[in-house]
Amino acid sequence: METVDVNSFNPGIPLYLWMLLFLVFLVIAFVGLVIYASRKGMPRTPLPPQNKQSKLLKEQYAKGEISEEDFHKRMKSLGKRTA
Repeated sequence: METVDVNSFNPGIPLYLWMLLFLVFLVIAFVGLVIYASRKGMPRTPLPPQNKQSKLLKEQYAKGEISEEDFHKRMKSLGKRTA
C-alpha cells in the first residue's frame, strides 16, 4: 500500500514549500497594494500650457489643417513666448 504525506497537497511537494510560496505571494500582493494605493492618491499634473499648445499644433499639422511653413512659424513663436 502506498503512503500519502498528509503534510502536503501533492505527495512530491512538502508543505513548507507551499507555505513559503504562499508567503511570497502575500508579500508581493501587499507591496502591489501599497504601490496602487499610493499612486491613486497622487494628483495628476496637467500639461504646461506650452506643451498643450504644441500638441494641438502637431495634431493640426498631422490632419493637414495647417501648412508646414505655418506649423514651423507657430512652433517658433511658442518657443520664444515661453523662454
